[in-house]
Amino acid sequence: MKKSCILFFLIAVASIVSALTPSLALTVNITGGYVNEPVTVTLDREAYVIFRINNGTPVFAYGNEAKFIPYTAGNLQIQIKAEYEEIVRVIRIAERSGGAGGDRSNLYYSSAVYLPEGTFRLVTDTGTICDIEWRTAMGALKAASEQAGFSITVKETSWGPFVSCIAGKCEKSEGEMSGWMYQVNGQTPMVGAHEYQVSDGDRVVWYFSRSMDETPETSPMVLVIQVIFSDQIPAGEGVQPGEDQLNATRVNEILKPFFFKRLFSETGELTFNFPDNVSSELSLMAIKIQPKNRTVEIRLNGEMSADIVYGRVLKTFNLNVTDAEKAEIVFRTEKDVERDRVVLMKLRGEWMELPTEYLWEDVNFYYFSAEIPSFGTFAVVEKWEAFPLNVTDEPIVRALLWLKEIQNDDGGFANPGEESSISKTSWAIMALAAAKQDPHKWVRNNNSPVDYLEKNLNSSLGKMGTADIARTILAVIAANENPRNFSGVNLVSMLKGRVKESGQIGDFVYTTIWGVMALKASGEDVSTSVEWLKAQQNEDGGFAWAPGEKSDYDDTAAAIQALIFAGEKRDSETIRKALDYLRTGQNDDGGFRYFGNSSSNAASDAWIIQALVAAGENPREWKKNGISVVDHLLSLQSEEGYFRYTSVQTSNPGYMTVCAVMALLGKPNPIKPEYLHGEANLSDLTEKIKIEATPEPAETPISTPVKVETPSSTPTPSVTAEGTKIKKTPEAVMTERAEKTPGFEILLGFVSIVLAFGLRKWGS
Repeated sequence: MKKSCILFFLIAVASIVSALTPSLALTVNITGGYVNEPVTVTLDREAYVIFRINNGTPVFAYGNEAKFIPYTAGNLQIQIKAEYEEIVRVIRIAERSGGAGGDRSNLYYSSAVYLPEGTFRLVTDTGTICDIEWRTAMGALKAASEQAGFSITVKETSWGPFVSCIAGKCEKSEGEMSGWMYQVNGQTPMVGAHEYQVSDGDRVVWYFSRSMDETPETSPMVLVIQVIFSDQIPAGEGVQPGEDQLNATRVNEILKPFFFKRLFSETGELTFNFPDNVSSELSLMAIKIQPKNRTVEIRLNGEMSADIVYGRVLKTFNLNVTDAEKAEIVFRTEKDVERDRVVLMKLRGEWMELPTEYLWEDVNFYYFSAEIPSFGTFAVVEKWEAFPLNVTDEPIVRALLWLKEIQNDDGGFANPGEESSISKTSWAIMALAAAKQDPHKWVRNNNSPVDYLEKNLNSSLGKMGTADIARTILAVIAANENPRNFSGVNLVSMLKGRVKESGQIGDFVYTTIWGVMALKASGEDVSTSVEWLKAQQNEDGGFAWAPGEKSDYDDTAAAIQALIFAGEKRDSETIRKALDYLRTGQNDDGGFRYFGNSSSNAASDAWIIQALVAAGENPREWKKNGISVVDHLLSLQSEEGYFRYTSVQTSNPGYMTVCAVMALLGKPNPIKPEYLHGEANLSDLTEKIKIEATPEPAETPISTPVKVETPSSTPTPSVTAEGTKIKKTPEAVMTERAEKTPGFEILLGFVSIVLAFGLRKWGS
């Protein structure tokens, strides 16, 4: 009887919970899967859809239908976020071969190869030497075999050389009629591969045929080879006009090969030694796999973009193994590294360090091993020393606790005693996201900062300039919201309306800088704006706030972040010259000034640190008199947790603090919603620094009540509408910039005019 009552009670509770729980049956239909063709996601209700190809920049959409056009082959991750449900799908994006589609999961090798003019010598199975032209179907196969390290066997026949084996797969191994076939642009030539002349851009497909009905789409082994002639390589993409046109290695720097290998295991563990070309190029020596089944497939992609990695990147690669639980890899580095700082990192939303063990060394190399819990994109890195800070470090936690104290009841942010604003709240949201805080959960009086933006955006639109719109877009993205439909407003469309035919966004250089970041983060094409921005670089390597003005360090730092995020290479001349200019702005105390001979200040420190991280430079190594810019920024933190403007001036502490948080955590703009990859609970962080701090009585709080020094001499700047004529006086320039630009200064009066050039405001 008691068991029956309990069972009845549980059934009743389950029924009530079921009745109160919203339906989670989100219906998803995905079509497409080829390069340059739309991938369409159709839903039965509106949701956010986030596309990410090959772990690249996320592209956001919202609605019942979303489309994305992939311009490269690889893995497309589709993340769908509805109110009560989240779905993640990964589909393979493939190249169409001669117009034919099909599942390419059986792909063995895919790459572009360079074919020179002239001939190569080929030795048949009987020892006969044949001179074969490179620009033939057989030449394409030969080039691919040398590039990827697989073998080919050619036998002598009465009609000429015939390919009998590729990568150990030989004719008649799967029936009397089985063997290798080839196609060019989807057609099967009726001549031998050594005779068929290929053209630049041709796609040669070799596939193992088991019957007369076999096609590349059904074959168990396929090689897709894109043919490149040197005289057709675009200028600016490796081989320059007038340079050595026959350097195939440099061509391969543009189009890295895939290495696919099938392995068979009779036991529960399998070890595979990578071929010599992989060891020399990527430093991978071996992989030990625990397969789920007898057959596994290794897929290795060469050098990849490393994005933001906190160290010197030695090698990058993408490694996937089908039907395997986990793996351990052995890799090596040359001896020009600090051995104890070498680690393997994996990209999981952000770069995560994997436990790495030193094994041994020889005359030339150090050897290491690392366990891989899952597969994907990896980097071999020599870690930076003592940077960035972790979100659990005391300076960050104390700064977050102070920010929590100054949050207003409407959910928004401002300096203590001030009313919330869109600009100040936007900066705070970005800082919270960088610190793995979910801004939706930072609630005061039942209002979060995201709620504040939603409730107040429409009433503020009429007063927002170009930089204001861009900053709001960046905050919305940092909060993992949709900038194309936020509070019913399409912020992206508004910002695109400020783009001029020249590519300039708004009326100034700084508005273009922030516009480039916001539009690129929204998935828009910013190539024209990037070219306009690069053209504004002054002869000294720096960037100014407006065309024709003198360079300053803050705008240069912001330009570096925008250009690199938009695709400018870190080692380009533009970035190199900008970094050289930045070096001239470091003061004797290790900090950075805004321009001229102004004092070092927290905001300039922060922006320079963010630029250095974006450019792959360790800010700890940028020192003056043995003091790094990081050291100087940390020296400006008060006991209460906020950051002072300078060593003697407390102004705009809210803005100084959010800038410092982002910079010390090594997060350049634009800020990604880092909390999606593991949210940091503020109460847990508080307990952590309580435990790690010097023991004190239990009732002693971590931070004392905030005492904010507000200079009585600070004037309230007036708003200057964008597009009006700017007076060429410091007062007019700084007033305009304080209201219209993230992080620009206000005048503190003639007596402190030097300090004025470094003072930041949150914005209007």
